[in-house]
Amino acid sequence: QEYEMQRSWRDDADKCTFIVLDAARWAGRARAEEDCMVGDVNLFLTDAEDPTLGEIEIMIAEPGYRGRGFGKEATLMMLSYGVRNLGLTKFVAKIGQENEASICMFKKLHFKEVSVNSVFQEVTLSLEISDQERQWLLEQTNHVEEKSY
Repeated sequence: QEYEMQRSWRDDADKCTFIVLDAARWAGRARAEEDCMVGDVNLFLTDAEDPTLGEIEIMIAEPGYRGRGFGKEATLMMLSYGVRNLGLTKFVAKIGQENEASICMFKKLHFKEVSVNSVFQEVTLSLEISDQERQWLLEQTNHVEEKSY
């Protein structure tokens, strides 16, 4: 079932998904990939009026992996992918008001709070990719190697 979901994500032109794995558990492929999954990061390209805008979301599902940098690393990789491969120059993130850790992480990644929706109890943050932001982002991800499998 998980593989079917991943296949649909792969084929969806309006959504990019990276599965977050624990590399230490996956080393040497001693375990199946699904046993190493800790979360995912998604990028939605749904604004037909602005093809340079992407909405990003991150979920580290396994509580023991939260606060250990997995979310930050995965988010940086997805932002970099969006800038380099998709030509994105703007990102938004919508986060539950109570999720202070996620809000803090996005602010550390230079996102700015733009609105609070008290009805949905959601904070919207945005990031505009200037030349300086692009340079910073690429420096943060220069160790990343893109591979197909």
